[in-house]
Amino acid sequence: AGHVDILRRARALGDYLIAGVHSDQVVNEFRGSNHPIMAMHERVLSVLGCRYVDDVLLDAPWVVTREMIATLNIAVVARGTVRDCAECVAGPADPHAVPQSLGIHAELPSCTGLSLEEIAARLQARRAEVTERHAEKRRKEGEWYRQK
Repeated sequence: AGHVDILRRARALGDYLIAGVHSDQVVNEFRGSNHPIMAMHERVLSVLGCRYVDDVLLDAPWVVTREMIATLNIAVVARGTVRDCAECVAGPADPHAVPQSLGIHAELPSCTGLSLEEIAARLQARRAEVTERHAEKRRKEGEWYRQK
């Protein structure tokens, strides 16, 4: 829900929304091993399915450059306030330094405080429960077939 809300509000800033999706390699490099949770093609399909997104920039660079802004005719670069890695926050390595210096950066308050680490932890916590449920289902199906 948090990503969709950010995309909705980003779309309201202009008349055409291009959402950048980083490659798996870039996400893994900046967020650490075991990220991203979903492969790039899955993330792209999810973003394309969002009604607020007009186009997707595949393999978007981590750092937004002047060349990228000029080539894609970008008027506003938006991001949420919740970020999952040290390289995503303001500072000398801020990937949005160029749009900030050009005065075209919009920081949109995130409606949720969920991070990727929290989502991954929830998935791991449910893993045992789901595994047990599937094992029970297989056991019951096996019994059903044996009784036939």
